[in-house]
Amino acid sequence: MKEERILIVEDEISIAENIQEILELLGYVNIDIANSANQCIKVIKKYRPDLIFMDIKLKGDKDGIELGEIVKQMVDAPLVYVTSYSDPTIIERAKRINPAGFIVKPFNTNDIHAIVEIVLYNKRTSTTNETAVAKTGVDSPFLVTDAVFIKADNAFERVSYNDIYYVEANGNMVTIFTKSRDFSIRKSMKEIEDILPSQYFLRVQKSFIVHLGQIEYFNTKEITLKQGAVVQVGRQYYNSFLSKLNTITES
Repeated sequence: MKEERILIVEDEISIAENIQEILELLGYVNIDIANSANQCIKVIKKYRPDLIFMDIKLKGDKDGIELGEIVKQMVDAPLVYVTSYSDPTIIERAKRINPAGFIVKPFNTNDIHAIVEIVLYNKRTSTTNETAVAKTGVDSPFLVTDAVFIKADNAFERVSYNDIYYVEANGNMVTIFTKSRDFSIRKSMKEIEDILPSQYFLRVQKSFIVHLGQIEYFNTKEITLKQGAVVQVGRQYYNSFLSKLNTITES
């Protein structure tokens, strides 16, 4: 019996059950099936799978590639695409999120067996190497890990990550709003996004990055921060934003 948890994201139930059947024959017992983007996100938040099979051509407002981008931010699990399409445009889009592999329909037991064994072996090996690196203490290139130093008035001022509320873009400038003052800097949002640690900060709209710990409440259109500022949420960013938060819903 193999303990790894595997998620199958497929809206055609016969194909999902076929993959599940093959995996069970191979000895995998912890298998979940999701037939939509919303169900996929719920399963990932609850079970944290070790491997995900995902159909590219999902029904709904997100295809498997768009959903894959969200999934990659939620869980460190290899993603294997299941597809009957060889369209170069689709393949190029899929390559951008670095999937662990592709399974082309129609597939057989040997196809599933080969990809599962290789992908999970690579994941185990990678995890072992990362653990060894972590034990050396070399998990950050910086000695100060709780703050950023921002140049203002010809000096670098220490700004704790916990003191930053949000970042707003305005043309070729960005403004970093903090508890003590606001800093206007000639940087792109991409540069700021790369500098600020992703465990605290998330881009929620083309022009806004927020500190997740500063959120007071939110809905599908806007976020209200603790100091009262209201930040708009982009429609294409909402699911990724929601996946980063521990939430309780009625359903």
